[in-house]
Amino acid sequence: MLSWVPRRRTNAAANTPAQAESPKPVILKTPQPIALALGGGSARGWAHIGVLRALNEANIKISMIAGTSIGALVGGCYLAGKLDELEEFARSLTRRRMFNLMDITFRGSGLFGGMKLDRKLHQHLDGLNIDDLPCPYVAVATELRTGHEIWLSTGSLIMAMRASYALPGVFEPIRYDHRLLVDGALVNPVPVSVCRAYEQQLVLAVNLNYDQFGRAAVVKYTSPARAGQEDIVSSQVGVISHESRLGITGVMMDAFNIIQDRISRARMAGDPPDIALMPSIGHIGLTEFHRAAETIDIGYQETRKQLENIERLQRVLF
Repeated sequence: MLSWVPRRRTNAAANTPAQAESPKPVILKTPQPIALALGGGSARGWAHIGVLRALNEANIKISMIAGTSIGALVGGCYLAGKLDELEEFARSLTRRRMFNLMDITFRGSGLFGGMKLDRKLHQHLDGLNIDDLPCPYVAVATELRTGHEIWLSTGSLIMAMRASYALPGVFEPIRYDHRLLVDGALVNPVPVSVCRAYEQQLVLAVNLNYDQFGRAAVVKYTSPARAGQEDIVSSQVGVISHESRLGITGVMMDAFNIIQDRISRARMAGDPPDIALMPSIGHIGLTEFHRAAETIDIGYQETRKQLENIERLQRVLF
């Protein structure tokens, strides 16, 4: 007797040797460009040149620069493609050449007129406007009569830089439209807040004032307990003040240094950057512009040490 047995349906796929799944393509994150907040610091500001050199070597893209005082000067020259010329000028400075650049005046509202430096800027940047730069640029200045923080983001690049570094009592204030402007470090020494206002997602700040000998400390003074000790203390104070005479400019610069340090701490605590570079340049005097080679190298080396952290943040945070 014949019986019919249903034929088992074969699965062609089952008889096919198992094929390894093709690996999914790895999508690498594009490194996020960074915004720079370049702080004030007078002669210490040459360190910004070293910072920018190191970032350039690492091919780190800059999306914006906000600068205060000499930070505005270096940042503006960088975006204008004149960093080489600025570095050459800085490295060529000597004490004698610094004296020759000082157009001393006793009739104006500043010790130096600033016209000799102005002519140097015009040699390389004449006619250049901020709108001509390849990415957003802001120079921070202070309106003298109101104390307002002024952000200069359009118009003449030279005028914006001059206004931002017009240190009161040293350089004459700059008339910009109807405003009288002086150094932006009086209100915002490290302009992280400017970058945040421009919605920059990754901000790197260069703070040149963090190692200023503990000037943010509070010291409680206690009167001498023993009789007669007042005379000893007063005589010692007299000797100290005699040995450390700074002159008018030295006193002004030291006072300004304290102001910058206090304001920097407060502003950066409230609006911290994603990463901060803090070159150890406290031993460089605020007026020692002739020490540019040393200062530039310190800024370069500090940035090189932080490159791994910078590149990690560019990829991890976004």
